[in-house]
Amino acid sequence: MTGRQDKTPPVPRQAARAILMDGAGRVLLIHFAMPRGGGIYTFWATPGGGQEPGESALAAAKREVLEELGLNPALHGPVHTAVGIFEYDGVMVENTDTFFLGRCDVTPALRGASDHERAALLELRWWTPEEIENTGEDVYPRDLAEVLRRMRRMFPGG
Repeated sequence: MTGRQDKTPPVPRQAARAILMDGAGRVLLIHFAMPRGGGIYTFWATPGGGQEPGESALAAAKREVLEELGLNPALHGPVHTAVGIFEYDGVMVENTDTFFLGRCDVTPALRGASDHERAALLELRWWTPEEIENTGEDVYPRDLAEVLRRMRRMFPGG
């Protein structure tokens, strides 16, 4: 990230996320609101979060989907990784997300494991790759539309 006053290297953070697709090839995204830079930053992303010490990426993705959505789908992969540097809980992190693929044919309710997490989860929505490409809102990972198309080619018919 350019223009940072603090030259302290970002702290490594490992996270795991689930790309939950329905039979139509849409992906379920959560609208998040996170404190950043003294304000609130909103964005859309797949369910998931940080890995606990000693936890595998797959176990973390399953735990996060259960905590955030109350679901326990079969997850496969990893199918994608993304790296980004951003502020998380007031600290600059170099975040590595590992993504797993799962099938979901229901629209679950948002849950959250804690009051802090529930406050960050605004809403759920199903998105097509075209909607992701044409939105003015931030969606992560940035290449999600192409990842969805690749998943549809690899697993036609869901």
